[in-house]
Amino acid sequence: IFGVNDGSVGDGVAGGSGRVNGKSFHVFQASPPHTASAVVTNWLMGLFEPNKDYSFMLNNPEQTVRNHDITVPIDSTVVTKTHILDLMMLYKQYRPYFDEILFVVSNRGNNPETRINDSMCQYDNVMCVEYEDLLFSDKRELLSIVSSLTNKFAKRFEYFFGADYFGKDKVASAMERLEGMAQVAESLAGEPYSVSDPKYGVHGGHGKGGGEVARGRVFYCGGARRFLGTPNFKYSTFGLFLAKSLFSDFEFDIAVQDGNKLVNSAIPLTEDTLKSAADNDLLIVHSHQHCEVSVEVFPGYTVHINAEYYDLHPKHLDNKNGELTFDYLPPGDRSFVLGLHKDTKKSLRVPYCSMRFWYLHMTKQTQLNKIFDPVYRPKNTRENFLLYINSHFIEFRERAARDLSEIGTIHTAGKCQGYFEANPPPPDDPNDDSAIQCVPFEDSQRPLSIKPISGQLGTTQQHNNMELYSHYRYALVMENADVPGYVSEKILHAFLSGTVPIYFGSRFVFEIFNPKAFIYFDLEIPQQALSQIRFMEQNPSEYEKMMNEPILAHGQETIEKYFSWDESVGNGKLKARIREMMGLS
Repeated sequence: IFGVNDGSVGDGVAGGSGRVNGKSFHVFQASPPHTASAVVTNWLMGLFEPNKDYSFMLNNPEQTVRNHDITVPIDSTVVTKTHILDLMMLYKQYRPYFDEILFVVSNRGNNPETRINDSMCQYDNVMCVEYEDLLFSDKRELLSIVSSLTNKFAKRFEYFFGADYFGKDKVASAMERLEGMAQVAESLAGEPYSVSDPKYGVHGGHGKGGGEVARGRVFYCGGARRFLGTPNFKYSTFGLFLAKSLFSDFEFDIAVQDGNKLVNSAIPLTEDTLKSAADNDLLIVHSHQHCEVSVEVFPGYTVHINAEYYDLHPKHLDNKNGELTFDYLPPGDRSFVLGLHKDTKKSLRVPYCSMRFWYLHMTKQTQLNKIFDPVYRPKNTRENFLLYINSHFIEFRERAARDLSEIGTIHTAGKCQGYFEANPPPPDDPNDDSAIQCVPFEDSQRPLSIKPISGQLGTTQQHNNMELYSHYRYALVMENADVPGYVSEKILHAFLSGTVPIYFGSRFVFEIFNPKAFIYFDLEIPQQALSQIRFMEQNPSEYEKMMNEPILAHGQETIEKYFSWDESVGNGKLKARIREMMGLS
């Protein structure tokens, strides 16, 4: 069992919780999404509180428990459903208030997104079940599932409940609850996902057994133009990791498994696959890249994921003379855009840093609480002054690097070294859509306060900005341009590494990130940022104040507006807005 019994039950906390033999307990139904967790939750509630409405714990810093969209105390229910999978954290958080905390987890397949680490299932107070064992099509199969689950539960937790607690009356109560859930789920099958039942917690678009009914298949396209016609041309899968959370009612899956193996069942859009596409299918387009066929002829929904500061790349094959670079909305009534474009009937302003953060979360490269919870804000080692990683030449950024090198020794890990006088020419090939590259200093010309470190880095370090930044007090992370609505991954990576970002770009950044948590380098008044940095270098306590500031501008409000890609975060409000725009809510 996790931890130890380190205290008595808190005064009043366990008053409405489950009790057996004078001892209090609470059950967390903690499962990944899409694992038939509704079946498990309602079976548990049938055992312990058959007439209550279900409660759900949000994956936010406050661990808010919601019932009927109202915040309720944890002791108002015996069973709480959640997608928080850090069982150890939940145990340590709530064990002081109950005599025992129990976990029931449903897993699905070998996808790390749909199962917890199997080692957690070995703890005495954790019971794990498989998705395949929770599916039913008639009353006989349902009764078999209820009996099997209840027997397993009774044996697993006999140490707490005793041998005779779960009799036929418990099985009958759980059976009645699940029959009610199945009837409601079947009645909602044709409704939008946003329609839900407060008692059973099932949504529209689900079958009666709690499994989702797929609307259609998922296609995808978009790759770098410079590789067109070569074996290296391939479509990006970035947007599919967003789609997995947004469109769980469509038929596909994607995950990164052990060994960095990508498992992807989405369909690449080609001339051949287009022939089988239907009007209930979904296409994910990486809008600034290239598809083998025109996306305008796709018969279903199309979502353009715009991860750049232009709406369509100036040298995109569909962009004649650069006319579709800004304020471009792809044609079609069912064609939509997520990116820097302002909100319209066909677009939502979603900053790329939010997309990137969710991608890192979905691919297990970071944890949500690093940005969401000030307590978990990462901290750098403070051993070095500043790191500048870039190879794309932007004169104002090179000038800023040079100015910063007059405050302290800056390290560079790309071609850019603050050599703004170089002013390199664009590529000779007019079809080359790659960025203009910086020109490094000759060794004899480079100022002593600028030190390249690329030659000292291993291959892994060269591709992991967050690891590199963690050894520096500051990171220079200026955008290529000030474009309304565009905030890239640069400032996000700095925050996740524990360094202080020195940022320039759209002032939209202040709607997302707390201005007291980073330094904005205003090109009109650069001395303001430079003076602030000098002052903080001379006064470590001021640096510490900045490091202790919350990262997000408005806490939960920011989470809900820009980071709630599924229901486990911020009530899924961003997801709901996107689906409502598309007519899928």
